[in-house]
Order: sequence, then structure tokens, then C-alpha cells
Amino acid sequence: MRRGEAVRGRAIGPAPLWAGAAWIAALAALAAAEPALAQAPAGSLPELHVDAAPLFGTSGALPWGWNQVVLRIENRGGRAAKGEVEIESKRYSDDRVFIASAPYSVAAGASIHVRVPVQVSPFGEVEVRTLDEHGARMHVQSLSSTSQRAVVLFDVSEASLLRGTLHEAPVAPLFLPTGRGPGPSPGPTLWVQQAGFDGATGDPLLPDRAALYSAADAVFMRTDKLSMLRGAELDALAGYVLAGGTLALSVARPEDLRHPTLAALVGGEVARAGLAGEVLEEIVPPAPGGASGFGKQGNALVPAPSAGPQVAEALSGWSGGNLRGSPYGSSASYGLGEVHLLAFDPSRPPAAVDPWVKIRMADLARRAYDRRSTVAFRPGEEVMGLDLDRVRKLLDPNESSRWAIGLSALLLCLYAVLAGPVNFSRAARQGRPLRALRFLPLYAAVAFASVVGVGVLAKGVRGRARHLTLVEAGAGMSEGAVRRFRSFFVSSAEDLTVRTTDASSVISTAAISEAPARPDRLTVDRDGARLTDVAARSWQTVIVREDGTAPIGDGIAMAADAGGDLVVSNRSGRDLRGGVLRLPSGEARYFARIRDGEKVSSRAGVDVGTRSEGRAWLSQVGFGRRVGGIDVHDLGGSLLIPLLAPDAPGLGEAWWAVEEAAGDAVDWFPAGVPVLLGQLDGGEGRASDAGLRIESDRVLVRIVGLGGAP
Repeated sequence: MRRGEAVRGRAIGPAPLWAGAAWIAALAALAAAEPALAQAPAGSLPELHVDAAPLFGTSGALPWGWNQVVLRIENRGGRAAKGEVEIESKRYSDDRVFIASAPYSVAAGASIHVRVPVQVSPFGEVEVRTLDEHGARMHVQSLSSTSQRAVVLFDVSEASLLRGTLHEAPVAPLFLPTGRGPGPSPGPTLWVQQAGFDGATGDPLLPDRAALYSAADAVFMRTDKLSMLRGAELDALAGYVLAGGTLALSVARPEDLRHPTLAALVGGEVARAGLAGEVLEEIVPPAPGGASGFGKQGNALVPAPSAGPQVAEALSGWSGGNLRGSPYGSSASYGLGEVHLLAFDPSRPPAAVDPWVKIRMADLARRAYDRRSTVAFRPGEEVMGLDLDRVRKLLDPNESSRWAIGLSALLLCLYAVLAGPVNFSRAARQGRPLRALRFLPLYAAVAFASVVGVGVLAKGVRGRARHLTLVEAGAGMSEGAVRRFRSFFVSSAEDLTVRTTDASSVISTAAISEAPARPDRLTVDRDGARLTDVAARSWQTVIVREDGTAPIGDGIAMAADAGGDLVVSNRSGRDLRGGVLRLPSGEARYFARIRDGEKVSSRAGVDVGTRSEGRAWLSQVGFGRRVGGIDVHDLGGSLLIPLLAPDAPGLGEAWWAVEEAAGDAVDWFPAGVPVLLGQLDGGEGRASDAGLRIESDRVLVRIVGLGGAP
């Protein structure tokens, strides 16, 4: 029996005339629709074929931290399909759940790529779900999270020869942190991760946000691929290098040397030049298999004092911009990172299989990993066991209203004395003991109102936000890597929508006073990303973390003058307050304020070593601690408090909080280069965040190295 016959056979019973007419009309419409449904061809319905793969990792596992999953959705049906992609990441240790979603729309017979950023939790699992427009599941795929304890080289080649010759080769990184990153060490092996490509266009599938490169230590590509990059993918790659990443390039075509992208990365137009002497210096590879027997036997690195004849004949040198000779060819600094213009092409034979070339590519990746120590907050990196308590105290209004507890206790004690002994003694002297009971409600009401008033005065009646931001940049650069801690404090429970500052950032909850009632939900669309339904409880503070890049005007330059002194030029668009300049010699100079547009010489600053509060700080940061095979220098934030407090109240506490949040494996003052610390007045210039008034907006800057016009 068909559905229409079953309905028509049901007893309707007595009903008003208008109800009967409505039933008749509905049944007629249903009967008319049935033939059309019966005649609809099966192929007209959407039929989706979905394939999901992470940009970094394997088909079944994603490394910890921020990553990106690319879904290829093919519609094999005869009708357009739309819906949503959801990626859920669970953490077993504390039951936290992160869900990222993005919409899709694919025409009949077409295919598209959908890219979804996801924060992969340690010791968890990831589930990728494709939903139709009604929320029904069309495809489900499970992945796991992995620590990826290896040095990672990301090869942007259609067919990676490096993966065949270098994957799982032994390396010997010097930076072996114990309290930073997913494991006790990266492992003495090199992983070569191959990029995916769009089958229709031939374009590489690359991250569209700088933080999504967090799993890669070095990126290799040919200059013809670099010249093809546009928009978000190019910005993401540049942001990755700005934040301390390493980019290795082999020259594919002569015209690529004049391309503006390459010129921007190395500081000027490139020309062919003689081979630098550093290229020919021998690099001794680590012992085959490493001390623990790791590594792929067939890809072990064997000593090679020189390149093979064919490779040696094709070696090229490069000049222009900031390029200088290096063991890999010619290299230039870009922000906190490095760009290497290779003297050889490891993507083509015979260089791809040459032992001398293999040693240099492995050493380049090793160097890239060691440079992780020089960046406090690597965008997108997931670091376990870090202490956000000082950040929370700095951003939580409850911490600044502790006085209200003491005052309320004092008021209650006063109420107890007045309502008890004083009240009843007075009534007894008047010969009316029961009269004291008449005044008890009055005393109680006054005490209650006073305590409530103190609470309102301390906490306020409106919600508010506080920001703590650290921007790390190379000298003279107009952009730097940024880590923002944004706190939200509301007077009544509500759900907040927290948007990223710009479309290139990623965001997630960093700290919350109580166990989260619902998962983090990140929604990605053309306007960027936003956290939706952030559960903010009354009088409790929620802190979110945002990673990306941030502008700093025209930058803060540091260059040596003719006399050998260091000149700092502030072109950030804001005054810099509480500036501490540590020189390569180990000396330090203090500047209470460097105004926007002002140039100051290191000689004009106050010698920190001549002040009692400065000597204690210098003694701590002057001696490095051994982390693996390198020395790192502490920031000494707690000892900066007395030095900075007279000119910048609270700045020392902010540096202390940032230092605790970054962990103990950061080299805040790399050897041989100057480092400037300070605060930019005026914050980031925003008045509100998620609809709440910003009452505190502190922007710290860390400028590293030499660069920019004096």
C-alpha cells in the first residue's frame, strides 16, 4: 500500500467544514506529487565522494598543534549539494573538545577542495564529518593525534625525490627541550612530508594561515612554484618565515630571479654570482642510525667531502638584497626566519641522490629545528605543561578585587558587633530587652546592602575584556608573529562570539575557571574564523589564545652607526615605553620612552649595570642554561619589575607572565644579535571585543637582530 492510500483510508471523524476542506486539499496535493517523485531519476540526487587528508602528518595521524585538513568533495549526482564539514578533536586528559566547521557547496558533476583548520590535542583522536544541508552525516573518517617526534621538511614538489632519498635519515638536532613541545626530544630522524596538489589546476595545496605551518621545520620548493602563489597562501608562507620558519628555494628559471616575491623575501633583486666559499666546506653527517638506532637504513647519510662531478659543475651562487654565503648556497634573514637560495636543485637528479646534497638538506632542516629556541611563541605550536596562571591573574578582574573580600569581612564583623552586644546592651540599659529585636532587621538590611555595594564596586555591573599581546619581529620588519591572550569577564552568564583579529589568525580557548560546559566551536568562512557559543559564566573569566601575525607600523629598526654604536629607530606609529636593549656584548641599556619617529643611540640609554635593580637582572640573563646542545638565556621577567615600575607600572609583571607562558626552553637573547624589549603605548587601538569594553590592552614587543634603515 502506498503512503497516499494509507492516509486516505484513515477515519477522519466529525470535523468543521473548513477542516475537512483543508484535509481534502492536502490529500490532493500529496497525490499529485507522488507521480513526480516516482518519475524522478535516481541520478538527480546528490551523491558525494569525500576524501580527507591532513596537510601535515599521514592519512591516519595528525601531529599535535594547529593543522589543516583538506577534503576533496566530488558530487557524482545530478543536483548541486551543499552542507557543512565538521572536524572534532578530543583530548582524553581533560575531556576538552574542539570542533571546527566550514560550509561547502559543490555543483553537480564537479569537485571542490574544502580546507578546515583544526587544533589537534595531545593524546586524542580526530573525527572528520561531512554533513548535508539537513545535518545528516554523508561521510565520517577517524584520525589519531601523534607527537611527530622528528625534524620535518615539507617538500612542495609534485613527485618528491627527497622523500625517497632522505625520509627517516638520521639527523642530530642540538635543541632538545624537555619542558617544551610534545616529547622529550624531536627524535634523531628527518621526516620528509610531501605536499598535495590539486589534480584539476596543478596548484599545490598549502596552508592558508601562518599558524598552520606549525608542524613544519623547513619548507622546500622551486622558485617557479613560489612565483605561482597568490593571496592567502602566499601571505601564510611569508608569515611562517616571519615567525621563525625556514624556506629553501632552488632556482627553476632565470626570470624567477626578478620576481617581486623573491625580491621581497631576500631584500632585493637576485642575480647569479660566484660560488660562496662556505658552500664547499664539509659538513660531517651524524652517525648512521643515530645513537639509538633510529633512521631508515637505505637513507643513512654517508660522509661526502665534495659533490659529485655533475653536481659540482652545476653549482650556482647568488647575490643581491640581504643574501650572504652559507653552506647551502646564499641565505638571507626574513623577520625571525631564514630564506636559503640553494646552490643546487635537490628536486632533480643528479642532485637529489648525491650524498653531498643530502647531507646539506638534512643539515638545513636540523638548523631550522634548532631555531625554534629563538621564538617565544611559535604560531600554532601546541606546548604541553606550560603555566598560564600568571597570565590568568593578570587578565582576571577577580584578582584585582581581592580587597573586596577583606572589606566585606570587616563589614560583617562590624554588623555582628552592632547587632549583637551593642544592640542588646543598649536595650537592656533602657529596661526594654526585647526592643533590640526590632532593630535587628534594620542592621541586617544595612549590612546586606553594604556587602552588595562593595561587590558591585569591586566587580562592576558591566562585562569587560582585557588583552595581553606579544609581537615578535625582526628588526626593521613591519610585521611580526603574534600571540594574543584575550580575556572576557561578564556580569551575567551569556554565550559570546569571539572573532579573530584578522582573517589570517587562529583562535581557541586557553584557560577557563571551570570545566567547559560545551566544546570550543570554530566556524570558518570567507570573513575569517570565529569562536561561537563561548560559555561565559557570571563573574568568571574566559581566556582565549590567538596566533597569527600583526603589523607594527613601519617597524623598529636597529642598525650600527659609523662609531659602532647601535641606533634604534622607532617607526611603529606608537611610543615605545620601558625599552630594554640588550647588546651583543651582553651589556644592556634602558630607555624610559622612545617616541614614535625618534632615533636613539645605545650610548644615550641608561647603563642597566649601574643600577642596583638592573644588576640582579643582568646577572640572571647573562648566563645561559644548557638545553640539549645549545645555550638558552632566560628573560628574567620577575627581576624586571623594579626596573620598569617607575616608568611603566605593571610592565614587569606582564613580561613575567609572558615568560611563564612561553616555558623554560626559550632563548630570549640569542648570542651575537641585539634584542629590544618594550611596550607599545595605546595597545592595538580597539575599544571593544565581543561586545565588551576593553579596559586593559597591553602590547609587548620583542625585536631581534639587525635590520632596517637607521
